[in-house]
Amino acid sequence: MSLTIRAFDKTDVDAFLMLYRECLAYYQIPPATSEQEERVLSLLIAERHMACHIAFEGTTPLGFATWGLNFPAGAGTSLVMKELFVSLNARGKGVGKALLSTLTDVARHEGCIRFDWATDGSNKAAQRFYAAIDAPKMAKQNYRVSSDGFDAFQARLSEK
Repeated sequence: MSLTIRAFDKTDVDAFLMLYRECLAYYQIPPATSEQEERVLSLLIAERHMACHIAFEGTTPLGFATWGLNFPAGAGTSLVMKELFVSLNARGKGVGKALLSTLTDVARHEGCIRFDWATDGSNKAAQRFYAAIDAPKMAKQNYRVSSDGFDAFQARLSEK
């Protein structure tokens, strides 16, 4: 397999959208609206708040990793990967490993002191993948407020 990984740019819109839609379907998330897709693309194109690397075989997109820089990470910054997604037909071919390796290089280049990511507790396939590559596992508890719960969450904050 001739694999190429590169940072997203505006010429990758169609490739990204194809993978993004497959990713949502894989996680059984309803399709994004055109407005939601445009928002994600505008942030990626503006290189604002998030970044993405895409893996290709020739011109065929195989997977992507989304990430951003965060602090504090001790006294420095960390690269935080939000999503690692490999198309179902490309799994087991080293695409995920190659994307992780690329993001490790990005973290090194950006002067990060660590590279962090998480996976949902129910995502057993991802957990098996990370265990197979001996990825160091952290014991953390994650919290999440969905947009439809923002108002109720803020109301609870003002009560306490």
